[in-house]
Amino acid sequence: MIEVRPSGAVWSAIDGDFLRRVRTSSIVFGLVLTAPLATSFGPGAAGAWIAGGAWSLFNTAAIASVTRKVLTLEPRDRSAIAKALAIKFPVLYAIGLGLLAAGLPAMWLLAGFAWPLLVAVLKAAGRTYLRLDDSNGASRQGNTRVLS
Repeated sequence: MIEVRPSGAVWSAIDGDFLRRVRTSSIVFGLVLTAPLATSFGPGAAGAWIAGGAWSLFNTAAIASVTRKVLTLEPRDRSAIAKALAIKFPVLYAIGLGLLAAGLPAMWLLAGFAWPLLVAVLKAAGRTYLRLDDSNGASRQGNTRVLS
């Protein structure tokens, strides 16, 4: 069963609220991890970690924007979708090339890029484990029903 929101968007467990929580958690915990990285591996590793995380969050926001334009029940604006894709990919790759050309360590840059993706996977796994998105209401927030 597919639920439709009043705005016309198709309901999904990965909605704007989920992405907002992933972004917030990625920023907060990513910054917390920056201090140990700087002391253990140097300021270059910490800078690459932050830059990679910011690059990934920019990528996630761009993908979410394009996905909202494509996955809608309203008429699609094909020219706006084509423009968004034509701008997103070259800009994303240019940012990555610029970060590598700046001399940031590639390993820490990629680790920072993967950080928000790991946070999203862990949040989704937690929601699945806690059954927060079940349709029968078992173990939802505010529901104290015990599962057997």
